[in-house]
Amino acid sequence: MFTQGAVSFGGLANNASLGRNNCKFRGQSSQGEIFLMALTQLASERVLTTINGEPAVPLEHMPQQWRRIATGDWMSEPGVYTAMAQVFLAKHQQGHMLFLERSEVKHLRQAYCEGNGKLAYEAVEHYGEAFLPESYPDLKQIQSEVRSHSAQQTERLGLVNIVSDLFELLGYDVPATFYWTFLHPLQRSDLFEVRSFRFSEQDIAVARKFDAILHGGYVSMLRRLIDSVSSRHGYFIEHGCGCENHLAKLKPCDSQFDYSIPNETRRKTLRAFFWSVMEEYMLFEQRAATRLVYADNLDL
Repeated sequence: MFTQGAVSFGGLANNASLGRNNCKFRGQSSQGEIFLMALTQLASERVLTTINGEPAVPLEHMPQQWRRIATGDWMSEPGVYTAMAQVFLAKHQQGHMLFLERSEVKHLRQAYCEGNGKLAYEAVEHYGEAFLPESYPDLKQIQSEVRSHSAQQTERLGLVNIVSDLFELLGYDVPATFYWTFLHPLQRSDLFEVRSFRFSEQDIAVARKFDAILHGGYVSMLRRLIDSVSSRHGYFIEHGCGCENHLAKLKPCDSQFDYSIPNETRRKTLRAFFWSVMEEYMLFEQRAATRLVYADNLDL
């Protein structure tokens, strides 16, 4: 069984029973905790501090995981990531964006802040869980599981090796969902199946968090690194605008290339990725999608 925190990935076979309630990290919230988080969210909307001259939600009003992260030692920049989450939440709860500077939309400010404030809180809460060390995949265990099955074993081991190499390079400076996203095709009976996150019954429970990683991954230097690492194993991870996620083979021999993020830009690149995935997670449910993008034989 491949396990994402408390999430079972159901072995190597396609698991059609994945549901919304099976998609929690460890420490699934109780009713009392949910009520407490709601009160904390209300408080965070009323009390602000500043960080580096920008509005920020005080740490005591953040989801509790961020207090642990702020003092942790498993990441390169726990204080910076925590500060970014604090500023992200404040800006969306208080409406610090260009749209609300338009004179013709002043009457929408309260509704906009209420709606986006809720979605932003969900984003920082999610990534608070995703940066905890126990949320990351046990890659050795997954590799062992793959070796015990024969179906597409070479290709599946290649995928696990890609993710292992990425973890060696990036470690805990990207959220656990970064790695789980690229491991996700392992749960399918056909590793190369093309499936839309938004319209797949099998994937709807994980669509928001995995889609955020794939869209956030367009931060160019990180994208090059991912492609470079995967090319060494003969694959690349492709994500289209129809929000599908699949593994595709590269042509052999002449397709491999080497790229590394320069040391002087690594931290800023990963900060940009973190900010992007928070935005993408927040916006996922505000985006419309259509099956027309990848439909065949349209009769219009």
